[in-house]
Amino acid sequence: MARGPAKTLLQICSSEQNSLQLRVLLLNRYLHSLVEWDCANSRKCLLSPMFDSSIRQVSTCSNSTSQQPSFKNLRCWDFNIAYWKPFSSLSGYEDGNNEINASDESRNGNNSSSEGDVGPETSDGFKNVAFMDPTELYQQIVCIEKGAKLSRANWDALNEIFRNFGRSGWASNQALAIYIGASFFPTAVKKFRSFFFRKCHDDLAKYLISLGPSDSAYKFLFPIFVEYCLEEFQDEIKRFKSMVQSADLTKPETWFPFARAMKRKVIYHCGPTNSGKTYNALQRFMEAKKGIYCSPLRLLAMEVFDKVNAHGVYCSLLTGQEKKHVPFANHVACTVEMVSTEDLYDVAIIDEIQMMADPYRGYAWARALLGVKADEIHICGDPSVLNIVRKICSETGDDLIENHYERFKPLVVEAKTLLGELKNVKSGDCVVAFSRREIFEVKMAIEKYTNHRCCVIYGALPPETRRQQANLFNDQDNEFDILVASDAVGMGLNLNIRRVVFYNLSKYNGDKIVPVPATQVKQIAGRAGRRGSRYPDGLTTTLHLEDLDYLIECLKQPFDEVKKVGLFPYFEQVELFAGQLPNMSLSQLLEKFGENCRLDGSYFLCKHDHTKKVANMLEKVQCLSLEDRFNFCFAPVNIRDPKAMYHLLRFASSYSQNLPVSIAMGVPKASAKNDTELLDLETKHQVLSMYMWLSYRFKEDTFPYVKKAEKMAEDIAELLGESLTKANWKPESRNVKNRESQKKEDGYQRPRSLIKVQEKNRRENLSKQKQEKKVPA
Repeated sequence: MARGPAKTLLQICSSEQNSLQLRVLLLNRYLHSLVEWDCANSRKCLLSPMFDSSIRQVSTCSNSTSQQPSFKNLRCWDFNIAYWKPFSSLSGYEDGNNEINASDESRNGNNSSSEGDVGPETSDGFKNVAFMDPTELYQQIVCIEKGAKLSRANWDALNEIFRNFGRSGWASNQALAIYIGASFFPTAVKKFRSFFFRKCHDDLAKYLISLGPSDSAYKFLFPIFVEYCLEEFQDEIKRFKSMVQSADLTKPETWFPFARAMKRKVIYHCGPTNSGKTYNALQRFMEAKKGIYCSPLRLLAMEVFDKVNAHGVYCSLLTGQEKKHVPFANHVACTVEMVSTEDLYDVAIIDEIQMMADPYRGYAWARALLGVKADEIHICGDPSVLNIVRKICSETGDDLIENHYERFKPLVVEAKTLLGELKNVKSGDCVVAFSRREIFEVKMAIEKYTNHRCCVIYGALPPETRRQQANLFNDQDNEFDILVASDAVGMGLNLNIRRVVFYNLSKYNGDKIVPVPATQVKQIAGRAGRRGSRYPDGLTTTLHLEDLDYLIECLKQPFDEVKKVGLFPYFEQVELFAGQLPNMSLSQLLEKFGENCRLDGSYFLCKHDHTKKVANMLEKVQCLSLEDRFNFCFAPVNIRDPKAMYHLLRFASSYSQNLPVSIAMGVPKASAKNDTELLDLETKHQVLSMYMWLSYRFKEDTFPYVKKAEKMAEDIAELLGESLTKANWKPESRNVKNRESQKKEDGYQRPRSLIKVQEKNRRENLSKQKQEKKVPA
């Protein structure tokens, strides 16, 4: 305890800036501390556990009632609270009066150079800033008229901290909580930095510099940054909040209230290819009074349409390009994008449900699962989306029944490959390549060096032609016993394949050459063998031995579990979003929507690069409404085909002028004689398909030549089939500018595996680098 009575003296002083400061002198036999602090915070400070004396407010004025200042309106000007030593600690200072007095002298402001400073400084007092409330700290910073003068080194250190804070992904993501968007965040940080440098107190600067450009510094700055933004950027926050709310894609199950009002039963037919899952679902579909089948492809919808009608069940066909209404039909076979969420069904089938994870079309499957109004929903697919389906059903309140299937006959990998020779193909083989050029090269080589004839299937062919080629291959009474196909063979066709032979296991993904994903390898290889066909046992192998290990590895791998499925906004959502950003093009709107949309953890926004490219092209077309542009952007066009893009632009221009949209295109009278003519036929069919698709989304009088387009499309599909059976030419690129010169070859030589070529190049580069670094003796 202290010796002698302690006395407390409170003196009200006024500085040059008319700011009130309270000086508390704790006096007894030994003067052991002195401090300045804000009167409004004096009680809070003195009640700290560091002090062992109570506080009384004392006025030195004769009339305390009239002259005592109001403490409520005073703001804190001190970032450092001097450390008050308890009385019990005085014994250690009995012989240190000189040091104490020197400290007291500096604190009392006897040094003329610091007379105008806002508060005291201590060597380590700046560390107390870390314990201050961010809101109060920000208010204190605001009240400072002029910040401390920083040395060049300290200025550079603070500048580096703010530069890294502006680049912090953590801070940018956290700022979204107060509706500071990612695009505005750098601007907000820049203005906050200027504010901070103008107002920063020396102690605050010291503390921040002590943290350095670290996570601790960012976490310390962020609450102060929040207070600054809430005060300075109210209009921007309000605008961004409205924009985010209009781009809200959370809880998509609530978009379909009528489906939520039903107690639906979801039956998941889960299994690999050739396991009978789709067959069992179709049996229940045909038994129902009213049903809908949702297909991933037009080709498969057409196949189900024919099969169901052949069994005596009236069924209509509905795809983006064609509508066939069968009288008295209560069943519909459609593509998944065309499924109605308004009509009521007894049974609905959603085939290839794993396509929910597709980066471009996944939204269509998610919409069908969430929104179709059916008492029973049969979904067919592999196990990759089983867990996400379980989660969705728990959110929608639907009952989930799981039916698991195994392949009828196991898929066998032939250890003996074709040894790099296409001469070793056998009847019933399907050779799979991953580019149009390779497909035609394989076809030419097989027909040149063997007695086999080849059918061809790839994605750019119209469904009618692919179907014609599939029937030609399945028919055992003709000479076409080899199928050469792309990954389009993986779904949508029932084929009598004895063995799947992979020409290679790498492909171009639009950006670079990559290995074919294991899931896709399993899907394609599983097409071999078919119950009830000539080849019930499925075989698979590769052309080259070096690719065999990767094939075996892919087939051994379990299905990758899908964590998220796709979503994409309806036009009404885009229109609402556009109201927040007037005078923006559709392409810019879609980009902004992607940046600002909110999604639940189980969903991702599907890619829309195709849509934005078409939208950019249509910017030159005037007098199109936002909805018209939106519809044109989703037209089925190959954006890499200049001719097809030209016709789409022409269609949009005619429509914008309220003119009847004409086809303005003729049909060749004979099949193609070279690859250029074959490419031209493919483009013409695509343009006609696009015309028919648009005719179902706009007024009938604006696209008056639908019937003519349908007849032309049928004729071109037939010519394509004839051309493929006679094709014996080398393929060309669709874009004339990028066509490679065709080199004459005496015989066929299949290029090495692209994966192996890349590995070889990598090893050669490493070898060269080592030789360059090696110093000669």
